[in-house]
Amino acid sequence: MKAVGYVRISKADRTKTEQEQRLSLRQQADSIRQTCEAKGWDLVAIHEDFALSGNDDTRPGFAAVADAVRAGGADVVVVRHVDRLYRKAWRLLRLVDSPDDGGEGWDIYSIEQAFDTSTPEGWFAFAQFALFGDFERRVISKRTRLALAQLRKEGVHTGRPSGIPAEVEDRIAALHASGLSASAIAEQLEAEGVARPTTRTKAWHHSHILAAVRRVEVRAGKA
Repeated sequence: MKAVGYVRISKADRTKTEQEQRLSLRQQADSIRQTCEAKGWDLVAIHEDFALSGNDDTRPGFAAVADAVRAGGADVVVVRHVDRLYRKAWRLLRLVDSPDDGGEGWDIYSIEQAFDTSTPEGWFAFAQFALFGDFERRVISKRTRLALAQLRKEGVHTGRPSGIPAEVEDRIAALHASGLSASAIAEQLEAEGVARPTTRTKAWHHSHILAAVRRVEVRAGKA
């Protein structure tokens, strides 16, 4: 049986050094080689994607695996964990569904879960795991949204760090407290040539002013 391997490191792993990320790719690849050797499969290639999301349909390594399967160059796709392919259940299920049902017709072997989708039992276990993984992802996303909403309600800044210096924010807050509107303050800062929040910002905007006032209030414990 001809096998093609796939390894991936996601964008979420960019907090690690490149050396650490490359180590993970090598570990995944070694697991695939050992598994294919133990099973007597002919490993024709291992394709990789570095620092790419599992939701990215343009991944070159993934595309190479798809091409190999489509051309008959591989009978089974071997991964260490199915989330290296996709994280969403419907995408994973589409891979293993038959072409007659609109799927890709892949046979997938996952080393860590020991799934072999070439069998009905393996397909069922794979489908259950895919759905559970998707459920878990949605639960975590919901918890994160609720936590961020609570922090914003408490006046905690949850976005990117402000590009406005603290002294400029203090001045903005003072002007706002004196009765100037946010739009008027934005126009004044623009006229004075005060550096804008980011290099991509075309002009001061009233939203910048309101956000700055809010941050000053939070720092002062007024939120």
